[in-house]
Amino acid sequence: MSRPLSFVLALLVAAGGAALSYDHLRLDSATMDEPFHALASAEYALSGTYFANLEHPPLAKLVAGISLGLAGGRPPRFTKPFAMKGAEQPRPFLISNDLPPDRLIRAARLPFPIVLFALTLLVHAAVARWAGPPVALAAAALIAFEPNFVAHAGVLHTDVPFALGFLGTLHLALLALESEGLGMWAAVGAALGATLATKFSAVFLVPVLLVLALVALLRRERRSLRPVLGLGLAFAVALAVLLGIYAAAMRHMSRDEAAEAIEIFLRAPVREATPATRERVLTVSRFCPPLGHYLAGLAGIAAQNRIGGGVNYLRGELSVEGFPAYFPIALAVKSSLGFLAALALGAALFRPSRLAAPRLLVVGTLAGASLYLLLNGMGTSYNIGLRHMLPLYPLLAVAVAVVVGSAPSARGALLALAACATFQLGETLSVHPHELSFFNLLVGGPAGGGAWLSDSNLDWGQDLTRLGLELRRRGVEGETTIAYFGGGHPPFDCPKAKLFDPAAPLSPGVYAVSSYLLTLGPEVLAHRGERAAAAGYERLRRALRSRGEPLGRVGYSILLFRLRAEPQP
Repeated sequence: MSRPLSFVLALLVAAGGAALSYDHLRLDSATMDEPFHALASAEYALSGTYFANLEHPPLAKLVAGISLGLAGGRPPRFTKPFAMKGAEQPRPFLISNDLPPDRLIRAARLPFPIVLFALTLLVHAAVARWAGPPVALAAAALIAFEPNFVAHAGVLHTDVPFALGFLGTLHLALLALESEGLGMWAAVGAALGATLATKFSAVFLVPVLLVLALVALLRRERRSLRPVLGLGLAFAVALAVLLGIYAAAMRHMSRDEAAEAIEIFLRAPVREATPATRERVLTVSRFCPPLGHYLAGLAGIAAQNRIGGGVNYLRGELSVEGFPAYFPIALAVKSSLGFLAALALGAALFRPSRLAAPRLLVVGTLAGASLYLLLNGMGTSYNIGLRHMLPLYPLLAVAVAVVVGSAPSARGALLALAACATFQLGETLSVHPHELSFFNLLVGGPAGGGAWLSDSNLDWGQDLTRLGLELRRRGVEGETTIAYFGGGHPPFDCPKAKLFDPAAPLSPGVYAVSSYLLTLGPEVLAHRGERAAAAGYERLRRALRSRGEPLGRVGYSILLFRLRAEPQP
């Protein structure tokens, strides 16, 4: 297969993955985090201030905010001077904007299928360079049609852009070691800066690049400091790019306002950063507000991880401290069988002696970075979704493809990899448009996934719009009570239905209940100190288990029941 033909086919594959993402996002209601991210996106892009969402860097939301503004959305309303009591909150911003809620969320999501398109082409380019065009096409398909990527490329979030930036930075770093040109190291720095401005987990790129430069230095017969000088240039460029992106997001913010935003963020009960930490960050902010905001986000994430980010769920067990086995198990049950088979193929074919030194460096770098990310994830107390491990997929897909391209029976290995990608496509199409709830057949598919994981793995609130359509199709909207977890607005999608009131007595009728609430809703509310609400949701859960007749489900995240009258003594 020629390179031009492989590239044209890769364009079609990338377009196919992006089209699947766009198709499901059209009817996906706002997920739990999206109203907050939409508000922050509009604030950064349209207002030029950065009071909201310091726990995420701004780049992905800047892009989403531009898309939202072009569609006619307005920025959030804040008082001057800023005060939390006078600031518009995410749900009012969503439901009272100049755009209807569904159009606002859709506009903010539009850039993200394009990110998946770009990631697919990046995987193709990397593999084509180190393993050849045919293998590159199979590797591109493994990413374009991976159900978790198709799912999250339709959500306003940072995970898919982070995966693009992580692979892009390492790809450019490997090219810089080959070319030995300082210009390529400047490109590494630009990619690193953009990735640091996308997700705080990008800090893990820094030690990976340091180790990569050290290995390259030790491998040289003639000792040269060029890799060290290049890496120093990359870090300088990265800092400039990072601060430039933050400065763009807070371009209309005074130093006093930046300090006030940091104080509010680090004092929040979910973080409770120490006074010493707050003072150090504020000192930096007074000197350089963009750097202060970045360090505040890092400090907040560290503090939140230390005290626990909430209630985590794994195979029927609940924990505030997190589960070390969470992400390995999530990878095993949420990854497509086609992708897992590709990993097994790469492991079976891997022999260091078969790989030339440049290819061995590529495989070692990408596999080592994947392991490093996974080990760091296993130590976190915030286990809310496989999406935090999305960068592993393109890293491992490229590594496997390079191994396959170096196999002795290259044609047979290529056919096996292509078969894995084809089977994976079938898995994705079988669950479309419910990729957010995807689980593989090892655990019974999405219908069996709730026994293993919850939260953004299964129920992120994405099926509320479909619930409204289903209730009207059944003719039961007026008699339905909705207990919903997510970022959507039930009165908008289901105007005739009632909202569940945890303080009111339970009455017979149809109930539409989010899977998340049945799994750990009462426990989460109790953890937040909302004891009365927790008792109400626990009463609902027990009633549905004892006298609820299952009527079906909407997608895989909302369950329908008919609650019978309570037997009279």
